[in-house]
Amino acid sequence: MFYSSSYNYEFNDCVSKGACSVSPALSSMQEVMLILLRQIAFYLLKLKEFLVCKDDITKSVISEIALIDAAKDLSELQILKNFSLQYSNLLSLRKEYLQLCREKGEDCNDLKHLIKLSPKTGLSEILKRGDKEYLQKYKKLSTGQKYNAEILTAIMKSVCVNLISLYEYGSDCEYASDNVLEALNIFNSVKVDRNAILKYTDLLSKIDVELLKLLKKAQQKVFGDIDETEVSCSTRIGKAILVSGSNLEDLKNVLEYVKESDIDVYTNGNLLIAHAFPYFKNCKNLKGHFGTGFISTILDFATFPGSILLTKNETQNIEYLYRGRLFTTDVIAPKGVAQIVNNDFSTLVNSANQAKGFAKGHERDSVCVGVNSDKLNHFIDKVVLEEYKNLFIVGHSNLTLKQKDYFKKFFEILPEKSGVISFSYNPYMENVLVLNLGNDYPQIYGVLQRVFEKIPVDTPKVAFFLTKCDVNSLSNIINLKNEGAKNIFLSDCSPTVINPSVLNVFNKQYNINAITNPEDDLKLLK
Repeated sequence: MFYSSSYNYEFNDCVSKGACSVSPALSSMQEVMLILLRQIAFYLLKLKEFLVCKDDITKSVISEIALIDAAKDLSELQILKNFSLQYSNLLSLRKEYLQLCREKGEDCNDLKHLIKLSPKTGLSEILKRGDKEYLQKYKKLSTGQKYNAEILTAIMKSVCVNLISLYEYGSDCEYASDNVLEALNIFNSVKVDRNAILKYTDLLSKIDVELLKLLKKAQQKVFGDIDETEVSCSTRIGKAILVSGSNLEDLKNVLEYVKESDIDVYTNGNLLIAHAFPYFKNCKNLKGHFGTGFISTILDFATFPGSILLTKNETQNIEYLYRGRLFTTDVIAPKGVAQIVNNDFSTLVNSANQAKGFAKGHERDSVCVGVNSDKLNHFIDKVVLEEYKNLFIVGHSNLTLKQKDYFKKFFEILPEKSGVISFSYNPYMENVLVLNLGNDYPQIYGVLQRVFEKIPVDTPKVAFFLTKCDVNSLSNIINLKNEGAKNIFLSDCSPTVINPSVLNVFNKQYNINAITNPEDDLKLLK
């Protein structure tokens, strides 16, 4: 059974909480933070003109954008601390820039409306200011600019997420971070240029894909080449640690720390892909994968009888979870979550030993993850030799019950002589190559790169049916369209990812089809 096909996925954390939209309070906090960050970007760029680089502050800006949606899990004190840090960065950068201008006799190009905070500024005042700034911002933008600005912000988030993942491997991409700063800076103008918004939307989308290539190389260098692997979803008697998220480095560090102990380690969520790497196959403490769906953390965490590590740089749905055995390697731990510093996992291990552990083992069906290169090459050759007249790309993970019903019918009426690469639904058909790569975008894009080295992406016979909409999806779609992809179908996006009105504009602007029903969707390809 495919991991992502869990029946529990339809009842995910968003649905269980009764609200699947961004709260007004979070929107207000994000608005004020983005104002701070764009003003910081202005002075970072001005200092660069004097050949003064502030790499630490630049990385701080990148991290803040990547994790801006995680503010809901922070305490009021932590949120205010974040604002205080960035405001301090703003003031110090401005002071240094003005001083350099005076020393070199240059005319200063200072910001006229600098945001002002003080040690006495409370969260309620920040929220009020966010509401006010939000209204002022959209008074000076046309309707089209508003939507385009939201799309660009989503693309920036994706780039920043991939950048901080790259930092984990000791690598950087200055070109990417510079362009994020440039994109932020356009909103400092009194009159925002729509063409500039569109320019950086396309540019950052292209950069985002380049970052995925760099991440794949970094993964390959540290962990080896993935292959097709059977992963146990069963559990066994004993004390255990659950590692949840997508950070492979954190998982590696935990396994290194416990390698001399009897504690079992299980992955959760996006870390399913770890089992396909040779490095992790040699870790004796790694026993398998635990969980019912990529984002059903309430159920997974509540039923796991050991300690749980939330890997860094990950937005987790933990707002309604009980506390006490949750840990994180993040620089700022969410409220109620214990922080791990300098990879000292002693408290995580102690918590696992004190927990009851698995009193008895449970047998569950295993899952297949990874890629068999020979099978992939053989499939590509069939398309090249036109044994398959059409090529459909389906995925990736997290199929809802509605989507599973859709693809059951889709494969029943699939045109003859069609080939399908599916990253999600498995119809068990000879002409369908199923590749379970979880949500590992670098590996997914690596497969697509191999496919389109031999099959032109702009050929009308290629169609994409994208079943997951998250922060990374939009930039990949834009890049595909810019490469000439003709047929892209996209499922609904959660309002927590993108406003439905903005999504409608996005679909129209890039000629994206909404997934409706198999009969009508397939007719659009004729």
